[in-house]
Amino acid sequence: MVHRGLRVVAALLLPMLAMPSWVGAAALATAPFEPPPRSASAVLMRALGVADTVERFEGSFYGVSASVALNLNTRVAHVSLRGYPIAGTVEGDGWLKEPDKERGAVVLEPTFEARLARRFVSIEWASLDREKHTVTVHASVPVIGSVEMVLRRV
Repeated sequence: MVHRGLRVVAALLLPMLAMPSWVGAAALATAPFEPPPRSASAVLMRALGVADTVERFEGSFYGVSASVALNLNTRVAHVSLRGYPIAGTVEGDGWLKEPDKERGAVVLEPTFEARLARRFVSIEWASLDREKHTVTVHASVPVIGSVEMVLRRV
């Protein structure tokens, strides 16, 4: 009787154990996130076939190295963070909430934002200083609190 009961429990629980991997595989099959067009001039330049201008910025803070590839036409930045404090490498895209500004609140692609949130990190705002050739990022991180990281053009 006990052996039969274990079979019933196993028959009910085994499909539930397999389900998270199946749901994860289904989530991976979705289309990649595409950031919205940032400005009319970027859409026009892309339509005319003008090559995107991408500048790279790098910096580090308390063992975390940051690398940013900023597309100056679309204003979309590809951010890569790596280091022991964030447990490996995290990367994704982000852009300013207001497309015509060079300083302000940041919008992150959902998967990138979720990866940072799992590490209790949030990016509050960012700014581009064309004269000094720097990008400044203000973030909230565990233990330290608010930090400001200055990335220099390479």
